[in-house]
Amino acid sequence: MGPDGAGPAAAPLRVLRIAAVDDHPALLAGLQLELAKLDDSLVFVATAPTVPDLLTQLAGGPPPDVVLLDLRLGDGSTPAENVVALVDGGSHVLVYTEGRQHTEALEAMQAGAQGVLLKDRPVATVAEALRSVADGDTVSSAETAAALQVDDTLTSHLSPQERRVLELYAGGMPARSVALRLGVTLETAKSYLKRIRAKYAAVDRPAYTRMELYRRAVEDGVLAPLPAPGATSPGGSLPRAAD
Repeated sequence: MGPDGAGPAAAPLRVLRIAAVDDHPALLAGLQLELAKLDDSLVFVATAPTVPDLLTQLAGGPPPDVVLLDLRLGDGSTPAENVVALVDGGSHVLVYTEGRQHTEALEAMQAGAQGVLLKDRPVATVAEALRSVADGDTVSSAETAAALQVDDTLTSHLSPQERRVLELYAGGMPARSVALRLGVTLETAKSYLKRIRAKYAAVDRPAYTRMELYRRAVEDGVLAPLPAPGATSPGGSLPRAAD
């Protein structure tokens, strides 16, 4: 029960380790201060003007849960290469940008970023987005939707690893077997599946079950359609609807 006896006390929020890459230190300082006031379970562990600088700071330690990444940095790097470096380092990525560069935002999403937010969004919106990204979800925002609509082929929005997970899982392989095949943990495989489903939902093509994912994979050319009943096939069977 809570202290007033009205019901159970709310569970404390999980502490998230946050890092940020932005070449505007004053903006980062202001964001850190405002987030700390709003939610002290969002803990900044590092900030840097470039991704290599951030990775150098973090070397030898655990990766942040989420990295806030400015879309355009002054070191000549591209959004895609920055996202890939951060994802390979073990962090989720949320793009944080001043402008509406939808093509560049799409590149970041294709490389593995899980959403896009404008820097003028309320701090509470940023906090909510950080938690969504840490949980493996794609952030639902106007900026994310606009980026995804730059190209109407959903599979171009999936990272190579997400496409592989879709191919294996929608083709009938259990999530645990997908994880073993790709050399990742079961939780990581499930996180990929959540991101894939969120990306389909963001373009109004929901895929909540394995069967629906199979249909989307066939529609997008990730899987070949199964032969008609009675036709011969080198192998394969209709994926089960349940995990």
